Amino acid sequence: MKTSTFTTGDYVRWASIVAIGLALLSVPVFSVGSGTEFTADILIYAIMAVGLYVQIALLGLVNFGFAAFFGLGGYIGANLLTHFSTGILTSMVLTTLAVALVALVFGAMVLRTTGTAFTMITLTFSQLLYVLAVAGDRWTNGVNGITGVPRPRLPSPLEGLGLNLSSDGSFYYLVLLAFGAVVAFVWVLQRSKLGSVFTGIRENEERMVVLGYRVYAYKLAGFVISGAIGGFAGYLNAALFGFVGPSALFWTTSGEALLMVILGGTASLAGPILGAGIFIGVSHYAVSFTEHWRLFVGLTFIAIVLFAPNGLVKILRDRLPMLRLRRPVAQKAAPPKGLEATTGPRV
Repeated sequence: MKTSTFTTGDYVRWASIVAIGLALLSVPVFSVGSGTEFTADILIYAIMAVGLYVQIALLGLVNFGFAAFFGLGGYIGANLLTHFSTGILTSMVLTTLAVALVALVFGAMVLRTTGTAFTMITLTFSQLLYVLAVAGDRWTNGVNGITGVPRPRLPSPLEGLGLNLSSDGSFYYLVLLAFGAVVAFVWVLQRSKLGSVFTGIRENEERMVVLGYRVYAYKLAGFVISGAIGGFAGYLNAALFGFVGPSALFWTTSGEALLMVILGGTASLAGPILGAGIFIGVSHYAVSFTEHWRLFVGLTFIAIVLFAPNGLVKILRDRLPMLRLRRPVAQKAAPPKGLEATTGPRV
């Protein structure tokens, strides 16, 4: 029987995860001013970036219109919370399912294309929704967006214990819980048999077809999962700030999501998370110095592309040997038949 042993890198990795977890848990206690809201914003964008990571890293699909799912999640969630129900289970689940349904219908069409056609159609879809949001009035409030979106309410038993989401601190913990759940889900996904199939499609789609896999169905499944995560992030964003506007659907939001994934790198689930932290952090502090804050973001992106073309996580692993982990054999998911030579993203 094979046994797994932990290396120094394994201990460093888990110690780092625990330290980061404790730091995130302590944010509402030690943060000053809007620090709690700012950290929640980073976690929400990290969720969005992780959703896009599913398409880019696992399936090799470069989606230039991912803002469509993020914005839809915000608008649908805002309307549900404002006009129908403030219950968190009802509004959150219905929003995620609605965005997943849109991703299913749109993915069924767009996934019949590849390459540049796929990229341009996804971008066009996002821009079409943006135009509809600006032109609309009843459900989107046009260019002004939807304001005064109430925070969701916890189930009655929890509220009976005095728990609620009205404060930034309490809502932050909801976002942190959601972030942990999404990261854990994608971590398990990319190590499952389904994740192995996704990786096989990314590496050699023709080979997967020859092996008998229904490639189109698997790509559609990944597309829907990714879109649902993006919509979930949009819901949390609208509830956090009490507002959602057309900019959530604009192409710049899609570009920001792509930048987050590229900054951190696609070889690891840690990549989009680190990228989201850097992007939101640089944007937040740069805007306090100049209205041309996008210049600083652009320069940061150019520097990373030049000196770290495979992402910052790859650079950290190359520079810090102790972070190069040997994954225990017992934790590996057995790949489907025919994928023995295919490897998935590392964490």
